[in-house]
Amino acid sequence: MAIIIEEEKRRINWFPLILAVSLFVMVVSLVYYLFFAPTPLIEKIISQNIQTLKELSGIKLNPEEVVNNPKFQVLRQYVNPVETGSPGKNNPFLK
Repeated sequence: MAIIIEEEKRRINWFPLILAVSLFVMVVSLVYYLFFAPTPLIEKIISQNIQTLKELSGIKLNPEEVVNNPKFQVLRQYVNPVETGSPGKNNPFLK
């Protein structure tokens, strides 16, 4: 009668393996998107709408025209303005 002794099979510890693989995938994807990826979609969209941005940046705001506008004159102020003194507590660290 023979006695068969088998070595206990080594169990694979899955957590470090999954952690290492996921870390490797993150590093590879980071390198790809930083250095090798084609132009991002946002830059394609902005380049098409750059004319609109140029028009908006060319607008000159004339404050007198806004203040003297009859529609602006109709507006009413419902909140009292803040006093120009020192609102809030005094700073204890200033002397």
